Amino acid sequence: MPDKGRRKGILDANGFRGWGIAGWKILRTSTILFAALAFLASFAAMTNGGVTFNGVLVEGWKGVWYTTGIAAVAGAIFGCIWLLLFKAIGSISKGK
Repeated sequence: MPDKGRRKGILDANGFRGWGIAGWKILRTSTILFAALAFLASFAAMTNGGVTFNGVLVEGWKGVWYTTGIAAVAGAIFGCIWLLLFKAIGSISKGK
């Protein structure tokens, strides 16, 4: 007997969540990947003197974490765009 009181999640429409799941995975992966690559790049820059932001030199671990945080936010924005795209594809494929 189906549970009539069950609330459907944001991505759960008609029992198919494939596009939404793919979108969330891309969001997570892009955020982590952007942050990891920025950490490695800024760590390499730190060993050569520091990281520059518009001509301002930020030395030490502060520059590494600033760069990592900025890139993580950029990765999250990139992932959100893909999440919206996949949600739109999912809605179109369901005919909504």
